Amino acid sequence: MKRYMLINRHLCVCLMTLIAAFVPASTLAGDNAVKFYLDNISVTGMPADVAAAIEDKLLAALSRTEAVDMSQHNVFHIIPTIDFTEAAETEGMIREVARVQADLKLAACNPVDGTVYHMVTIPLKGSAAGGKDAAMRKLANSLKPTDPVFVRFVRTSRQRIQDHYAENCGNIIAQAQRLKGMGRYAEAASYLSAVSPSVACFDQSEALLGELMPYLSQKPDTVVVVEQVEVPVETIVEVPAQPDTVVVEKVVEVPVDTPKRKNPVGGGHGIVTIEGQDLEFEILSCVGDMTRHAINISARVTNTLSDNPKPYVYLVNAFTPSGTELTKLSLDGQSGRSRNISMPYGVPVTVKFSITDVRDRIDMLTYLELSIRSIRVSVRELPVRWR
Repeated sequence: MKRYMLINRHLCVCLMTLIAAFVPASTLAGDNAVKFYLDNISVTGMPADVAAAIEDKLLAALSRTEAVDMSQHNVFHIIPTIDFTEAAETEGMIREVARVQADLKLAACNPVDGTVYHMVTIPLKGSAAGGKDAAMRKLANSLKPTDPVFVRFVRTSRQRIQDHYAENCGNIIAQAQRLKGMGRYAEAASYLSAVSPSVACFDQSEALLGELMPYLSQKPDTVVVVEQVEVPVETIVEVPAQPDTVVVEKVVEVPVDTPKRKNPVGGGHGIVTIEGQDLEFEILSCVGDMTRHAINISARVTNTLSDNPKPYVYLVNAFTPSGTELTKLSLDGQSGRSRNISMPYGVPVTVKFSITDVRDRIDMLTYLELSIRSIRVSVRELPVRWR
């Protein structure tokens, strides 16, 4: 359902470098510089075109306040969810009339550390002849991008971010250093961008941003290896010292810092990659339900970081073998793809999540990504067992 123009990773890095080079750090850390990545809307039982229309209106509303930055490295997110409070149909003499009411909830949060800065609920309703789908389209039309609620939401969210950074500045620097140590340089820079000159650790933030800049301006993480390949000479050359072989250079691109893959116990549950430490993850089951057009996944997570008993879990994306992105993701059977989940030190915890609006009986998920305690966890070639 993503309809936004995503910026190429290396183009994004270059843009961030240029901004850092020509804009003062105090401007970057200012209140108006805080922009948000708009997540896909999380809702079940709503037609895809209706959800898409609501997402378009949200994007327009946030763009009016200059609060949108759809960079994949942006750590400030707005997560929209819809909860239906009423859905009724009445049979009249001529046509069926339906009415629906729902709460549109917007949460400004940070998936890196699990902080929820601000939330707002916007009531929506619609009624129309022709069934619930027609009423839902009326509901979507009732959302106005010019509603002042969006201006207030952005203003309050930005202020809450500033307050949070002022109160937790030491933790902010530590988290940014952790992201830097994991090689997530652009995310670390985005994380530091909200440190204002008024907070105590502003100088530390500027110093760390200075350390990040060389990494942001680097070319893709590949090295060139010169490999000697012997090629027979087919034509005789009348030069006595000429060898029968010539040496040519073959350029081979070798990725650097590729994380090791961890194969979970009880094979058949995909290939898991954990890009961090103090975390264990394995898939327990992946079951498709055609009657509900859903794929239900159960996983076991063990947090071995003693000072983080309630990590933030965020479902990032999932892809089918055809390359289609599945965007209807939810955690623990509730609306929304993110949540703080209790994970006591060393205790295996079962986490369940679902992918809905699956219309094809796919045999596997080629790629699934989560963020757990700011650690990227990916699963490749995950078989789906249908029932």
